[in-house]
Amino acid sequence: MLTTCVKFATVVWLAGALVACDNPDSKKPEIPKPEPKPIVTQPAAPPVAPVAVSVPQAGLPVSLQQGRITFELPPGFSDQTKYSGIINDSRSTIQLFLDSKSRQRTVSSEVIPPEGMKLSSSDAMLKELMQSMITELADRYQNIKKTREESFSVGKQRFRRLDSEQNVSGQQVVSTIVVTVFNQRVVTLQILSPAKTPQAHQALVQRIIETMVVK
Repeated sequence: MLTTCVKFATVVWLAGALVACDNPDSKKPEIPKPEPKPIVTQPAAPPVAPVAVSVPQAGLPVSLQQGRITFELPPGFSDQTKYSGIINDSRSTIQLFLDSKSRQRTVSSEVIPPEGMKLSSSDAMLKELMQSMITELADRYQNIKKTREESFSVGKQRFRRLDSEQNVSGQQVVSTIVVTVFNQRVVTLQILSPAKTPQAHQALVQRIIETMVVK
């Protein structure tokens, strides 16, 4: 019986259960439940900050031909037509837009041609009009150097573009002229920027063309 008790004692020691030696309980030995593991509470993750979505700043809308040609200038530009001394009449309309910080300028003109002059928006006609403008500019400005000339379309409307470098009142500038014929009028844009900021000039021209709508 002792041996039995020792055996049971060994089993109890090994198994961790309580057993009587000579008069064992009829109940099954109870194995103590393991202590519950402590619950580790994970700290709450900090709230995720909302991602700021950059919204392009609204620019200055420009309307030509009573809203049938529109485009947008970048923020910073303002309409300076009424302060410029420009006099518009029934045959021509000129608008002047300036950005005093970047020293950039955009001029639009809508001109009715002389009576009897036939116009079209063909590439040949636009090229001829552009050449006439360059000839006129050469008489007014110095050292005009053409750097790019091409045709492009906005919808079904054809345009002619000419980029150049020139000297205006002793200052080097980069220039882009865009011309088209619309509603029997010659519509022209001239965009000027300081020569030291060619990238800003190209960004301005690109914004004008990309936002242009012809109805």
